[in-house]
Formats: sequence, C-alpha cells, structure tokens
Amino acid sequence: MIDATLYCDDFVIDMAPILAESYRHWYPFCRETVMETINRVGSPEFLECALGVELPSQAVEVLRDAWLEPYRSYHTRSGKMLRPFLVCFVIEALGGDPTKLPIPIAIAELIHAASLILDDIADDSLLRRGGSTAHRTVGLRVAGATASAWLNVCFELLARHDSVLDSGLGSVATTRLVEEIAWEHWVTGIGTTVDTTWPWMERFDGTAEQYLQSVIHRSTSYTCRLPLKIGAIAGGANTRQTTQLAAFGEELGLAFQIVDDILNVKPGDDKWGKAIAEDITQGKINLQVLIALERLNSGRSQRLTEILKIRTTDTVVLREAIQLLAESGAFDVAREAALTHVSHCKELCSDMTFLSNQSRDVLADFVDYVIRRSR
Repeated sequence: MIDATLYCDDFVIDMAPILAESYRHWYPFCRETVMETINRVGSPEFLECALGVELPSQAVEVLRDAWLEPYRSYHTRSGKMLRPFLVCFVIEALGGDPTKLPIPIAIAELIHAASLILDDIADDSLLRRGGSTAHRTVGLRVAGATASAWLNVCFELLARHDSVLDSGLGSVATTRLVEEIAWEHWVTGIGTTVDTTWPWMERFDGTAEQYLQSVIHRSTSYTCRLPLKIGAIAGGANTRQTTQLAAFGEELGLAFQIVDDILNVKPGDDKWGKAIAEDITQGKINLQVLIALERLNSGRSQRLTEILKIRTTDTVVLREAIQLLAESGAFDVAREAALTHVSHCKELCSDMTFLSNQSRDVLADFVDYVIRRSR
C-alpha cells in the first residue's frame, strides 16, 4: 500500500516528455488552488454565509470531523489532479491565463473527488488512492451526504457574486457552466443507476454496446468530458469548439474506463491504490466480463457467473476469475476496443484547428498516456 499522505509523480513515466513537462508545470498551481478552495468552503465563515445561520461550535466540529476531513483526505493522498490539469491546459491552449481562473479549475477536482466517494459507496470499495474510503471511515449515510454536498458546492461557488468576480468568468460563461454541470450531474446519476442495477438484478445478458453507453452517461463525465467542457467555457471557446472538446472527452473517457477496468484486476504496478479485483467482488458487469461470458464455453462461462454472484473476497477464487478472463482473451479484446476509441480521439483532435499544432500534440500525448498508463 502506498503512503496515503505522500504524493508521488513517478507515474509520469507513462507520459511523453512534452505532456509530463506541462503536467509538472501546472500541478503545483492545481493542487494549491483545489486545497485553498476546499479550506475556504469548509471554513465556518463560508458555511455560515451559505446557510444563513451562525453555527454553534459543536456543529462546526461535527462538520469538520464528518464532512470536511473525510472529503479532504481524498485530496491529500496520491491523486494526480489530472482533471484540473486538463482545465488549465485547455484554458492556456485557448490563449487564456489559468492563474486568473481559480474557481473553474478547482471545481473540476471537487466534482471528481465527490464522484469518487459515490463510486466507492456503490462498489463498497475498501481503498481509494491508497487510503480508506470515506464510507468505510464515517459510514454510508454520512459519506453519501458528504459527497452530495461537495458535488453541488460548485453551484454555490458560481452563484456567489464575489466568487464570480474571483473566477474571472463573467455572467454569460457562468450561466453556461452551470447549465453544463447540471446536465453532467443528472446523466451521471442515470449512468450510475444502470451500472449498479445490473449486478443487483444479477443481469449477465447485457451487451458491450449497453455497457459502453452506461460509461458515456457515467464515468466519462467526471473523468474527461466535464473537465474539458469547463476549460473550454472558462477559456472563451464558442459553442462549436466546446462541443468538439466534449466529443473528444467522451471518446477519451471510454478508453480511460476500459483501461481502468483492466487495471482493476491486472494492475500495472504495486501503486494501484485500490483493492485488486474489487470489480469481481462486487459482481460488476463491464466490457471484459461481457466479452468473457460470450467467448468461454458454457461450463467456464457458468463458473465465472457463479463467482460474480457470490461477491467473494477469497483471493484464490478471485485469481480463478481473473484466469477465466485471461483464458477467454477478454483483456486483449477490451484493449483493442480502447484502442479504437483512442483512434477516434486522434481523429477528433486533428479536426480542432482552433488549437495550435503544439496543443493538439499535447492532447494526442494525453490520449497515449491513457492507453499505456499502469495505474
């Protein structure tokens, strides 16, 4: 297990040099901006202003221990801050200055981390970024309420007059951003419902197309599509340009999730930061599982289904399931599917003529990083 209090950027070895240089340049600013925003939102002054009441000391302590610190801990571990980095990159690529737009940059990570807490609840995950998950620390009810509050604090930040001025956005861009975030929140809820319903109903007859559609309306949002939209709107992109970046983010998010599913059972190194094969423990249906169920003979397919149904944490049984996936060739087929989405990304990137050649090269490098990352 990695040290939950220490950030390490050795994962940039999976990045091309120009992308690694850009990431390392913006990471300190992203981290500082995100942490400052969290501390600001978590302060008694901000809460009292937002809630419209003076909070007694006991309430302040409860909010600190049950609401602020469990969420804040997700940001003090090994998180890469890739979402605020994407926002910074797009703003800069459009000719803007990210340092003058702290609120949009922070919002991308606030939403992402809140979504991770909800993901962890849905999957009953033990670990996130090498540390205990929020619901394992404060319980399901508190963690769910915490994630909901942080997921929607972006609207409070954008609605405040002083925050609009601080963000450097202006009223038109602020309205566009609120509309896009509201839509992304809604469709993510729909996609997550579909994703969690399949194992609950023990449905193993889904298709690859159905699974990928649920990804489009789930993790694709907070992983890639929304950060790119935020960067586009904050950077002054027009509607067509924003749509192009969103389409790129959607394809990128699909590739990212397919690779994530593979790494869940076959992590590339010992710094994965999550419990290995927890998707199998939760009986989750993803692309590689659907491929395996289709390709294995009836007996082997039935055995894989049985393992998924029993929600086991037995390492021997989990290894058996991983072997069945490998035997079917599911990992190779899934990776080929991810490569198809990578190709789509490259095509979409080449059409973004409103960006410089260098910016498009960095985006293409980010696509390559997604497919070859080891964690």
